[in-house]
Amino acid sequence: MSSQPKATSTELSFDELKDLAVNDPAAFEAYRSRQIEATISNAPSHMQRRLRGIQFQVDAQRELHSNPMGSCVKVYEMMQKSLGELSQVLNEQTGKVDVSPAPAVENAKVLSFTR
Repeated sequence: MSSQPKATSTELSFDELKDLAVNDPAAFEAYRSRQIEATISNAPSHMQRRLRGIQFQVDAQRELHSNPMGSCVKVYEMMQKSLGELSQVLNEQTGKVDVSPAPAVENAKVLSFTR
């Protein structure tokens, strides 16, 4: 049974989104695109170009990776890098001590456990 968007609201609950993603991925993607566009359109006009650029980068990472976890990790890395740059600029502006960036995440051997 596929969940359809509510007629009175453009926002769906987590469970409705999950159901839509599982049962109708095309409708989920259309909904996701509409929500992103609405968010960017509601931002101040001087920020919209930058937001569209960031969304383009996120979408590119989603296309480049064969699985959702790979794209999630890459987008997370992008966010961490951006946060580190923002922190550095803020620290320079306030004269605070420069904070070193977080150490890079290293790959680890994944162990499987039997039940």
